[in-house]
Amino acid sequence: MHELSVAEAILDRAREAADDYGASGVEALTVELGTATHVNPDQLRFCIETVAETRDLADAAVSIETVEPEAACDCGWEGEPPSFDGTAGAVPSARCPECGSQTEFTRGKECRLASIEVPDEAAGTAPET
Repeated sequence: MHELSVAEAILDRAREAADDYGASGVEALTVELGTATHVNPDQLRFCIETVAETRDLADAAVSIETVEPEAACDCGWEGEPPSFDGTAGAVPSARCPECGSQTEFTRGKECRLASIEVPDEAAGTAPET
């Protein structure tokens, strides 16, 4: 269950970002999760919420946005792959619908903290660099 380690990393990053702005907490966080990651969104949400309870982020609302896959091929084709192979234990791959070659994902493999919302007391306070 690698969702637990992903959740811990996301919460660490959320806490760091809040600290950068002098915020006392995080009210909400949004995660972008590609469908080609094979990270289960329900399990990830559960892990984030569970780990957040052990930290000072227990009140943060969690939003997970799905990112659909897009791919490109050396032949020039770009678009949403008609289907992509892969299992939970393998790196997903997709074949080009034009030439049958292996494509490269250009979207859909994201698993990242996209944004956080902090209490108003920190709003507008940019970190010093």
